[in-house]
Amino acid sequence: MENTEEIRKKIARLINEHGLNYAQVSLAIGKNIAYIQQFIKNGSPRRLGEVERHKLAQILRVDEQELTDLPLRLTSSAASSINVDILSLIIEKIETWLAGRKASLPAHDKAELIKLIYTKICNESMDKAVSKVDDFIEIYDELKKVN
Repeated sequence: MENTEEIRKKIARLINEHGLNYAQVSLAIGKNIAYIQQFIKNGSPRRLGEVERHKLAQILRVDEQELTDLPLRLTSSAASSINVDILSLIIEKIETWLAGRKASLPAHDKAELIKLIYTKICNESMDKAVSKVDDFIEIYDELKKVN
């Protein structure tokens, strides 16, 4: 898998090969005119957002995976090693937390929170996982209050 710098270079090359410029691509993905230039030249943002990456992949006619250093799909071996009990626990705890606050999270934010917690506790025993999920949700809740 390529690193973020290699990905930036690839995107710059593909834009050029398609006869486009950074401003055109930025506007086409719904961003300000300098977005792609800042991404490629300054490394900001570090990674493209999910929506921007998807649109850019369509424009450049490449697989989305080529535009990120993070795995977008689980391999069959990774999928088979998911601890479904831990994952279910996390989802249940988050839903209970949201219901208790009569709140909701956008689907993307909820998925990111689930993924973050899962990666931190996937190898824990169920007993340890229960308390750690609660701890992570409390931390997330506190961070949301600050922001």
